[in-house]
Amino acid sequence: MFAEGLRCVVCHLETDLGGYFFGCRDCGSALETVYDEDRVAAAVSYRDWRDRADRSIWRYRELLPVREESAVISLGEGRTPLVLLPRSDANPVADLWIQNETVNPTYSFKDRFHSVAQSMARQLGYRRVACSTTGNHGMSAAAYAARGGLQCAILVDPRAPEVQRRWMRLFGATVIVEMDRRPPLESFVRDHGWYPSTYMTPNPVATPYGMEGYKTMAYDAVLALGRVPDHYIVPIAAGDGLYGPWKAFGEMARLGWTDSIPKVHGVQPTAANPIVRAFREGSDTVPYIEDPQTIALSIGDPTGGSMTLRAMRESGGQAIDLTDPEMVAATRYAASAGLSPEPSSAASLAGAWALARDGIIREGETVVCLFTGAGPKWPETTAQLTEGDEIVSPDSSWLERLARDPESVGVT
Repeated sequence: MFAEGLRCVVCHLETDLGGYFFGCRDCGSALETVYDEDRVAAAVSYRDWRDRADRSIWRYRELLPVREESAVISLGEGRTPLVLLPRSDANPVADLWIQNETVNPTYSFKDRFHSVAQSMARQLGYRRVACSTTGNHGMSAAAYAARGGLQCAILVDPRAPEVQRRWMRLFGATVIVEMDRRPPLESFVRDHGWYPSTYMTPNPVATPYGMEGYKTMAYDAVLALGRVPDHYIVPIAAGDGLYGPWKAFGEMARLGWTDSIPKVHGVQPTAANPIVRAFREGSDTVPYIEDPQTIALSIGDPTGGSMTLRAMRESGGQAIDLTDPEMVAATRYAASAGLSPEPSSAASLAGAWALARDGIIREGETVVCLFTGAGPKWPETTAQLTEGDEIVSPDSSWLERLARDPESVGVT
């Protein structure tokens, strides 16, 4: 294939495609895959990608790091739909599209990550994978490990939904509920040789490869739209899910397939906003927030990767934070349009409204908001959002009134 090796995102030290799980050996920063783009351009075109029968992320195999086809683990992830959100009083952006990652195999964008990360684990000869999670990441890791015949251990935040923890176990993973997950995760990898299917930035361990799966969201968005959007908005925790698409937009531009790169914006909760703080302060160091508390648990990490700052700054994007009520309002609005994001996902929609209000998104511009995960995976959170009561065993006269005139019984 066309992957040449790994390169540090800070000092640019290069190395081979290997099991480097503690960052750059010189400066400790994150590593990313580099490709021979001249060979890619000679071998494949944008039209080739568009016309391939494979609708999974592996249609983009020339810009993914896995060389051995036999190592690939896929559940048909990717090719998620873009859904146009109608303009309304609440939604002032006319050309706003939702990239609906909730329809992936385990209902989140994490499936793209683990398809690539665990395929590389198999290519490198690993048979045991470990990760840390608040829910979505672990459920996806367990599913892909099951598909790939890998042993899987998952260190789970005790706040993660029980339904997701049960699915991890159904997939065959060993689930360890632990609030301080960093020390055991590091021990699994450093002391016992497990593959870390988690993060791009060492925190304390990392994989350079999963982020390459996130790139495919940008490829999908451009193929679906037929053009590059003006703005691409991502809910962020560690930030891999933003850095990946930004990297992909750059690849397509350098290959001559597109003529622009969108402004890439990151959104975090106000109570868990380490990347936003660094962005506002002009710092390259992301701080650590003790015990962040937010309804948006999926993006409630205490810290994140500095490479995300580079992606937003170089694209001309913004880092913004939102309150829980703002994200809840966006979740309810999405539900009114037939979509089912968790509040962490709806943060991107609330972010679009904030950017439009501030004049950063202008009239006529095309906006893509990433919905990263599905609300039904978070039943306890859904219970907090739901208003009113179910109608239990009403009498026939009530049902008759409902049928004739819903407003007469308080139904609108």
